Amino acid sequence: MEGNMLRYYSRNQLFLSLMGIWPYQPRMIKILLPCFLVGIDISAIVTQVLLLYDTWGDISMTIEAIVNLILGVGAITKLINIAINNKKLQYLLQLMDEHWRLFQSECELHILRHYANIGQKVTKYYSVYINIFVIIFMSVPLVPRILDIIIPLNESRPVIYVIEGEWRVDKEKYYYPILLHCYLAIIISTRCMVNVDSMYMVCVLHGCSLFNAIGIRLENILDKTKHMEDEKTMSQKHLVIKEHDSEDYRKMIACLKKHQLAIEYIDLLDSTFRIATFLILSLNVMILSLIGLQILNKLGQTQEVMRFGFIAVGSVTHLMSMCLPGQLLLDSSIEVFDKAYNARWYMFSSKTTKLLSILLYRSFVPCTLTAANMYIMSVATFSTVMQTAMSYFTTFLSVG
Repeated sequence: MEGNMLRYYSRNQLFLSLMGIWPYQPRMIKILLPCFLVGIDISAIVTQVLLLYDTWGDISMTIEAIVNLILGVGAITKLINIAINNKKLQYLLQLMDEHWRLFQSECELHILRHYANIGQKVTKYYSVYINIFVIIFMSVPLVPRILDIIIPLNESRPVIYVIEGEWRVDKEKYYYPILLHCYLAIIISTRCMVNVDSMYMVCVLHGCSLFNAIGIRLENILDKTKHMEDEKTMSQKHLVIKEHDSEDYRKMIACLKKHQLAIEYIDLLDSTFRIATFLILSLNVMILSLIGLQILNKLGQTQEVMRFGFIAVGSVTHLMSMCLPGQLLLDSSIEVFDKAYNARWYMFSSKTTKLLSILLYRSFVPCTLTAANMYIMSVATFSTVMQTAMSYFTTFLSVG
């Protein structure tokens, strides 16, 4: 990766490196570090399975255990997916690096930089946003302990655990080791989600920049300003452009080639995440419906309502971070068709018009990100998931 691109994605590199899933890390680190993180998460999942076994029949505790199980499984799913598809992620990064060399006109580079800057800000603010909720969430169990010191009562306040679980030890005696174990599991789970999601959003935004750059080139295809560096770069990619061909013909060939590169990039991105996305969507439906029940069960217990409220907000935010980028990509790819359709085709040469029809045909079906090729990631999917979760919630409520 060249510095021109890497400086925009240095934060993503750091985040993925801390989890051992940055493609350019040593092989040993990429094996040991994810195994260590998954091991801690699995140890937390085991405590939830034991809690589920011990409290089966208690609706509140059963829901608590299932919610925590879903969170743990979702985090592990994201981490394992990237670890398994590490070669694909590396190839995605190589393609991104190649795009920064191929899209060389000042207008195209401006668009790539613009979307890369947005990716930087998304990574930063998404991480800060989730971290704030995680810190508040983790501080809830410490409130009674702090109040016992500041405003002591005749007896100690009830102990609150950040995650209910069964460790098969005296929970009061080993309160702080248990709390530390919970904190580690929460931090690892949230970092898995934030780090992978931010990389996913950055990759999608890069795809949007490609389609946007192609659209701008289509709008200005009759601009008399020559893009000699583009033609030289395209010829290096085995594009044969004859000297006697018209200027608009040359530019249309460049647009077609770049559009094909963008499609190939999105196909690879979709294949990297589609299975994990489907699993996460399913888990989101379950967790949102169950959290609603748990909040109703905990009404009157302010700290518990806050704790599950934070989980609900985090789940909705996470769902939006999966669906909104897909909507942006869909809209960007549709714009290519619109701009090609609105091009001044009547001023093109006959050869260029034939190329334009090929571009129209290729861009007629928009590029999308999917969940196991079953659902298109978009705002409509976000709405569908929320409605499904609410329907399950009302069903559970009526059964309960």
